[in-house]
Amino acid sequence: MQEQAIPPLKIPACTQEQYAIEAGLTLKTVRGQVERGHLPTIKIGRYRMINLMQLASMCLESEPARPKK
Repeated sequence: MQEQAIPPLKIPACTQEQYAIEAGLTLKTVRGQVERGHLPTIKIGRYRMINLMQLASMCLESEPARPKK
């Protein structure tokens, strides 16, 4: 099987607010996903940022969804 590379990103991390806007989610939803550990984060100073590099890696490693019959 061929190795997939992580796609290039403009920045390796973003704020929860920025992620919510880009993903089309509410800030409350994103914060809930962070609290439950569904979104990888990194602490930079006093801010908890979404780790986009780790998220991209997680997406590439996951199994593709099966089509519904």
